[in-house]
Amino acid sequence: AAPHAAVPHHQALQLSPEVGLDDVQTLQGPEVHVMGGEATKLLYDLLYTEPIKIVLMPGCSSVSTLVAEAARMWNLIVLSYGSSSPALSNRQRFPTFFRTHPSATLHNPTRVQLFQKWKWTKIATIQQTTEVFTSTLDDLEERVKEAGIEISVRQSFLSDPAVAVKNLKRQDARIIVGLFYETEARKVFCEVYKEKLYGKKYVWFLIGWYADNWFKIKDPSINCTVEQMTEAVEGHVTTEIVMLNPETVRGASNLTSQEFIAQLMSKLGGKNPEETGGFQEAPLAYDAVWALALALNKTVGPLKAKGHRLEDFNYNNRGITAEIYRAMNTSSFEGVSGHVVFDAQGSRMAWTLIEQLQGGSYKKIGYYDSTKGNLSWYGNDKWIGPGPPADQTVVIEEFRYLSQNIFVSVSVFAGLGILLGIVCLTFNIYNSNV
Repeated sequence: AAPHAAVPHHQALQLSPEVGLDDVQTLQGPEVHVMGGEATKLLYDLLYTEPIKIVLMPGCSSVSTLVAEAARMWNLIVLSYGSSSPALSNRQRFPTFFRTHPSATLHNPTRVQLFQKWKWTKIATIQQTTEVFTSTLDDLEERVKEAGIEISVRQSFLSDPAVAVKNLKRQDARIIVGLFYETEARKVFCEVYKEKLYGKKYVWFLIGWYADNWFKIKDPSINCTVEQMTEAVEGHVTTEIVMLNPETVRGASNLTSQEFIAQLMSKLGGKNPEETGGFQEAPLAYDAVWALALALNKTVGPLKAKGHRLEDFNYNNRGITAEIYRAMNTSSFEGVSGHVVFDAQGSRMAWTLIEQLQGGSYKKIGYYDSTKGNLSWYGNDKWIGPGPPADQTVVIEEFRYLSQNIFVSVSVFAGLGILLGIVCLTFNIYNSNV
């Protein structure tokens, strides 16, 4: 989807589609995977054929990692619409990288906010051992430590979560953050059902980009029924990056998010959005093109003052790259995915949607704006007990009062026992030589 406004007049702009929506296979979650070698070959083909490129726009994290790490050697800005890996927030490794897709670590401030709201100071984690989840969990560990919250149990698994779930039960985990893909989520909750690690004493925090009926999908790798899975997942909380502005606001493109979706659906021509690769990230891709167009417009004045134009760019020209970087870094506009602004690491700052599974379907219970630290709460969260459960077994000390008669009787017998003990000890000492 291209913006309705004209792209800046300088023709040196070349958008590079290393990963097009038609060229990738959609896998679980917001990430898509292509072979890194193919991405590198496409990058070099683009660089060594005319015209000269100014900006590269890769899609998923695996491609962005390769492209963004190499791009600085040609003084190229890289802008991605579908990369969520926290590793890409490393400014030393990826100095010219920006993304309109927020980092996976954006879930963590929301989680910490909810822990504090529900007065939890002790949590547990279980993760699938992949880089994106490991780095997300490392970031969560730092954030909860700053908030005075302890991760008491940290479990991981590669493909079979049975042992990890048993360890959670054995170590009395109550508030559990789960980081894994959708297929592994079904395996985890089948084990959760078997271990009875659900109900009024437990709260699970999951990623929100699974399909709404993920726990009802038949999976040959598990031996639990749909009814058992539905029982095990009831009441869990999800956090999800807001990719479509929930408010009716006309931004830089003069489109509301609803109008954008309507136009996108007409372009699809009746295709099922769920089966269309990249459908969820479409607003982010649209806003990426707008962010780039607005940034290039912003460079015209400063470059003209220095006697330069965008058309003068070549792969050795750091000055023009610095101006584009500065313009991208100060981006701030309303897009169809919400307010577009980048942090110091070039990652998109966005809202997070909080949902809870109530009666087998997801209900919105709040939004969190990490840029302002604002939690918008609907107050419709539901719990099996009277409220949010405790984060650990609560030990309450109580005084137990005895009747005076029993106290006197026990005291008399105890006194007689002490006297008898003294008599026996004296007798033993006196006759120690016998």
